[in-house]
Amino acid sequence: MRTKQKTYWWVDIVLFSGFVVAFFLSFTGVELHQWIGIFGGLLAAYHLLIHWDWVDAVAKRLSASTGAVIWLKFITDGVILAGFVVIIFTGLVISTWLKLPMSDYTGWLSLHIVTSITTLLALLVKLVLHWRWISRTTKDVIQLKTILPAASHQLVPVPIQRQSMDRRDFLKVMGMVGGASLLALLSATRSLASLQDESSTVASLSESGVSSSSDPDSSRYMSSSPFASSSSSCFIQCNRRCSYPGHCRRYTDTDNDNYCDLGQCA
Repeated sequence: MRTKQKTYWWVDIVLFSGFVVAFFLSFTGVELHQWIGIFGGLLAAYHLLIHWDWVDAVAKRLSASTGAVIWLKFITDGVILAGFVVIIFTGLVISTWLKLPMSDYTGWLSLHIVTSITTLLALLVKLVLHWRWISRTTKDVIQLKTILPAASHQLVPVPIQRQSMDRRDFLKVMGMVGGASLLALLSATRSLASLQDESSTVASLSESGVSSSSDPDSSRYMSSSPFASSSSSCFIQCNRRCSYPGHCRRYTDTDNDNYCDLGQCA
């Protein structure tokens, strides 16, 4: 039984770590981000499968008299499940692999980011709700228990085994988890804010009469750039945040200057 709990712990820690890392797109790049998403989706499905007995048992017992904690756990798990489904679906829609034609890339990307933020918050709630199990299993995995050498000629007091981590150890673990989650949330909110600012720029320039590109997947709008000179106009031909290492699904840098080829001066 203890071995099974450790297996669950490792599945959860890999899933949570991968999900947090996926928030840092500037670190992973688009390609690795997409692979992390696919692997995370498969791991999330496996997580659901190995806990299906609990889900089924709780679902059958839910009623008005069910405790608030059980209801909260069930609702939190439902939000997380729905979140992963939406994240994977929207991620595939905007992926560089499928290259699906679409008229509202920004909307799909915004939904992808907002759902990711919501799901991460739900995961943090889940961690709080299951803190006793996390504490106890983490202790078993990292073997916090002190093992004393055997003595053949004298009696050795048997140490009292802690049923869970002490408060200091647990706060250290949760502090690292909380810190990583906070950085991930900040990264996602910055991306969302940047996307909204970009959409506003495109809309305002469209209203002022700036012509649109014939490419349905791109928009032309004025932008400051290190390639611009006092007498030249600089246009961005892709409204998908084409900055190195490239959040735009059509990011290319054939001249290796660390700038998107679609974002250089005309």
